[in-house]
Amino acid sequence: MSIFGSIAGTLTVAVRPGARAGAWRALAATAWVLAFPAAALETRVLATGFNAPVFATAPDGDSRLFVVEKGGLVRILQNGSILATPFLDIRSQVDTSGERGLLGMAFDPNFAANRRLYVNYIDKTTLSTVVATYQVSVGQANLVDASTRQTVITVAQPVGRDNHKAGWIGFRPGEANNLYIATGDGGSGNDPENRAQNRSDNLGKILRIDVSADRNPANTTLYGYAIPAANPFGANLAVGNPEIYAYGLRNPFRNSFDRETGTLYIADVGQGNREEVNIGAAGANYGWRKFEGTRLNISGDPAITNPAPTAPIFEYDHNGSGASITGGYVYRGTGITGLQGTYFFADFVDNTVFSFRLVGNTVTELTNRSAELLSSPGLTGGISSFGEDGFGNLYLVSINGGVGLISAVPELQPAAMWLAGLLLFAACARRGARQVTAARA
Repeated sequence: MSIFGSIAGTLTVAVRPGARAGAWRALAATAWVLAFPAAALETRVLATGFNAPVFATAPDGDSRLFVVEKGGLVRILQNGSILATPFLDIRSQVDTSGERGLLGMAFDPNFAANRRLYVNYIDKTTLSTVVATYQVSVGQANLVDASTRQTVITVAQPVGRDNHKAGWIGFRPGEANNLYIATGDGGSGNDPENRAQNRSDNLGKILRIDVSADRNPANTTLYGYAIPAANPFGANLAVGNPEIYAYGLRNPFRNSFDRETGTLYIADVGQGNREEVNIGAAGANYGWRKFEGTRLNISGDPAITNPAPTAPIFEYDHNGSGASITGGYVYRGTGITGLQGTYFFADFVDNTVFSFRLVGNTVTELTNRSAELLSSPGLTGGISSFGEDGFGNLYLVSINGGVGLISAVPELQPAAMWLAGLLLFAACARRGARQVTAARA
């Protein structure tokens, strides 16, 4: 007797005669669940040939994936292959020591019409943060025209410190004119000059600037920016720099907008104890350096008032080990059933990936997904970034050179499918026999 016959016989004996029909249907439903469980996840590695990749992105509706390399290249991943010619090459302009490098990239929301993109890097000569804009070559969709380069904004960095450079830039959905820029506190420990709390300093901040037009048409090397009217400090320099949107951050690394709701998620790398995720809000103060997450860090600093510090929506303790959060995205793709609205993030040092869902101000469904997503050869750790393509699909980016698509794995169980069909057939046959008997009576 086959294993299927043996299982079916056992189930028949175990069911009391008076309840057999209902039990058959219940068993059939159970078998169906076994045949089609909730989709597991995997990382489908697409390429492993990148050199220290730190970000991945794409314009809306574009099938290509643009991968940013720390050394100063942007490569195109298309149809599973890395194109031989770089999309952008600014290696000669980029300093790469420590946490410096080419760190961020964003496509203009009107990219299809204006061919414009933005990059964030540490300049090799000045060691300042530079946000610059370029345009794609006319007639060459896979190549940036280097002659179109213009500087948008620069932020001076402290001398001799090569960490806490942040580097993320992005546009909020529905806010096409305004570019958001994340800056770290400039480096070292405990933010020595307390720059994150200094509203006259653009370090340790989220900046927001209007890049809707070239503000320096007489100087082709400068593009410039305007100040959005809704920025919290406006033009009142006595209150704070007009570019500042939010402040009190240590090293906001890999932030993102929910492409459906526009919510800004800020993942701030902690120092010795806490990693945190914050929700971006105009004028918010996230407390660094006096606080690391909700933990008091420097008791001697003045109390933070007007406004009071905004607590993270989620934080986790280092528990005696090293840690470094890598912010991710809220999933809005269509390929993974049941996970729309779920936020993914990772820890670079601990080699972990987690997800949660934010309901109001409450984090729910916190799930460790490391075993699922960090088991593919070529992408087992060192998560430097997540990526989001033009359709809301999510990717993992490893500093070791791999890029992979987060996808569902339907765990189809042939034996359970066969049994489910058998049980359903038996239940239906028995019901039909009862109906015939009743009609004859």
